[in-house]
Amino acid sequence: MTGFLESISVPEKHAASLRARQLDMVRRITFVMILANLMNAGIVVICFLGTASSDLLYIWGAAILASSSLSVGTQFFNPRDMDPMDERTQTALDNFSRAALISGVLWGVVPFIVMNAAAPQGQMIMGVIMAGMMFAGTFLMARTPSAAISFLLPVGAGVVAAMQFQHDPAYQFISLLALAYIAVLVLAVRWSYKQFVEQHLSECAVKEQSQLIGLLLRDFEESTSDWLWQTNAEGEMQDIPLVFEGAKDADSVMRKGEPLVDLFVKDDAQHVLQTSLMRRQEFRDLALQVKTSEDGQECWWSVTGKPIFEAGKFCGFRGVATDITQSKEIEDRIAYMAHYDGLTGLPNRITMQEHLEKAVRLASDPKTNRALVWLDLDNFKWVNDTLGHPAGDELLRQVSGRLTGICHDDDVVSRISGDEFALIIERSDREKLEDFLDELVERLSEPYDIWGSTANCSASLGVRLFDSFTQDARVLLKHADLALYQAKKLGKGNWCMFSEELDERARARQQIETDLHRALDNHELRVFFQPVVDAATLDVTGFETLLRWEHPKRGLVYPGEFIEHAEDIGLITRIGDWVIRAAMEEARRLPEHVGISVNISPLQIHSQSLIPTIMQAIAANNIAPERLELEITESVLMSDTEFTLQRLHQIKSIGVRIALDDFGTGFSSLSYLRSFPFDKIKIDKSFVSDLESRADNRAIAIATLDLARSLGMRCTAEGVETGYQSDFLRENGCDNLQGFFISRAQPLDKLSHLIELKDVPGVEASPAPRPKLRIVEPDAAPSRAAKVS
Repeated sequence: MTGFLESISVPEKHAASLRARQLDMVRRITFVMILANLMNAGIVVICFLGTASSDLLYIWGAAILASSSLSVGTQFFNPRDMDPMDERTQTALDNFSRAALISGVLWGVVPFIVMNAAAPQGQMIMGVIMAGMMFAGTFLMARTPSAAISFLLPVGAGVVAAMQFQHDPAYQFISLLALAYIAVLVLAVRWSYKQFVEQHLSECAVKEQSQLIGLLLRDFEESTSDWLWQTNAEGEMQDIPLVFEGAKDADSVMRKGEPLVDLFVKDDAQHVLQTSLMRRQEFRDLALQVKTSEDGQECWWSVTGKPIFEAGKFCGFRGVATDITQSKEIEDRIAYMAHYDGLTGLPNRITMQEHLEKAVRLASDPKTNRALVWLDLDNFKWVNDTLGHPAGDELLRQVSGRLTGICHDDDVVSRISGDEFALIIERSDREKLEDFLDELVERLSEPYDIWGSTANCSASLGVRLFDSFTQDARVLLKHADLALYQAKKLGKGNWCMFSEELDERARARQQIETDLHRALDNHELRVFFQPVVDAATLDVTGFETLLRWEHPKRGLVYPGEFIEHAEDIGLITRIGDWVIRAAMEEARRLPEHVGISVNISPLQIHSQSLIPTIMQAIAANNIAPERLELEITESVLMSDTEFTLQRLHQIKSIGVRIALDDFGTGFSSLSYLRSFPFDKIKIDKSFVSDLESRADNRAIAIATLDLARSLGMRCTAEGVETGYQSDFLRENGCDNLQGFFISRAQPLDKLSHLIELKDVPGVEASPAPRPKLRIVEPDAAPSRAAKVS
């Protein structure tokens, strides 16, 4: 039977319910089948009573009665409330199939009993009865195909076999027809069962959908806040058919006879509602504020409605209302968060931008001065680092309070980001504007009390005046930022007004940064060398490497004009590494006893590439490590001192020498000498330049030379320009001299008159400056210019 039903698949979740339906059908047809069995068995016994088969028919009839009684008993003991998932349902169906098989076997035997003993008329009767039994049995048991086939096949086999034993050819032909009849009945059983299964699955699908729809409806009814409303032709409320429990609060507002528009607060949305009602137009999702008592909670509804026409006559409006109070609160909160700073409550960058866009479109009044002020706190990072971020937040709140307290009501005060604020202010004249800026700087510079701790955090201000020519808010912001940058350079707690000069400087700075990116790739950087001589013999003992930029348009550019930009844009490490490699390549042309010194910037000392670059440059050019000397300034040591000293020890372990440059110009030089064993200290040229005229400079120089001698360090004097300076330093024990008195910085080929250069294959001479340039060393180069090569 499994093979017979393979093509009729039933999902596992529906198998139990299908068995339940089959079992219900079995209960309903069992007694009908037993009654039919007994009636047909009685007809057979009566029709063939008195024949030679009478005795066997009595036995057969008794067997039919016994099997029928057994079937009745089986059904009697099967519980009617049996769980479909219970395995006993399948057992009951199996028992029914076995009973059908027994009944089929008994009816399959009867043709053998009567066919030979009956006359042709009796055989015809028997054939009709057997055909009827096969049809009736398969018809009644078609929904349990295993039982139907179990009954049909034995009966059919008995009929066909009994006819085959008859020697009349007509019976042989009838037996073939019987086989065809049996086959038709088998196919009918299969088709009927398939229809039964498909119908059952369809009913299950419909039932599942009905259950799902019912659940969704129940959920909707429990959670919705929608309700229906209706007005008459005059716009007055009629009976309100509340449909869901969520509308239980509507009856306190929607009262019969009250005009719909009077339920809501007058605003733009209420005006749209009133206009739509007057014009009899449909409206959708109007967000309306409901009128409530003064102490009542704010309430908002979303109202949708359309006009009602009956027989062409306007009868009023009908629609749906929804309580959107909660979503409106969320929407308002999101809108607030999008336009205001959550920490200080001030307008944020977006809102400030909107105010600024409006301000630039306003006609400028020549009698007033309107300005954009860009404000940045000077020591905010220190507060965060020392007192913690919560203290930083409290500081920002106090700054916000001071700003709003000193500004006028019509001024715009906003927090842009971090510790940056922006103001749009307007004063009657320039003098009052400047007085306000002075007062603002002074007020913000006052100490802050943060939970018992005092924090000093001044502010720098960049100011850009509005004018009738500038209509682009981005330009104003850029100019205010440039003014702020200039105020920072002037020192903490200052304000600076934007001028065209600042803009020109910014453009030049941007051009330098752009050109500097190109300079490395186009090989525009050059290394110059300034000799360092023995103070006693004036023999060259080394060279200090100095960087120059041969710009294709500006000519020779000194470090003071571009090193700061290189640090700001992050190129200083690449440039510094290039200088080390270039210096070591040039050192191959120098005698073995001559050293090369290279300046290291504060950013470069923290670079991960510094030590690998030094080692590769030394190895590639076969230079003894002790010939390389790295010069660092006190500013290098001041940034992360512990890490810097550790990095210097790593460098010194390679064999490279370390010199402390510009000694005496900082605040902690002596402590640094104690922390790290430098090989050399260099006296800054500010102490050398006035040796002839200032006794204090001579005293400092002598003290420095004595200190170096006592610590076992060599000492070099920078900026030596006169014979007196040279003699004084030599007489007081200075080891080396460097300055214009010896030679200005030149390409190495230009210094061949001071020292013999080697011819090294593969090393090209550094190109000399263009002839048209007149190279003049600056009298007082900026501090960072001399300290980064």
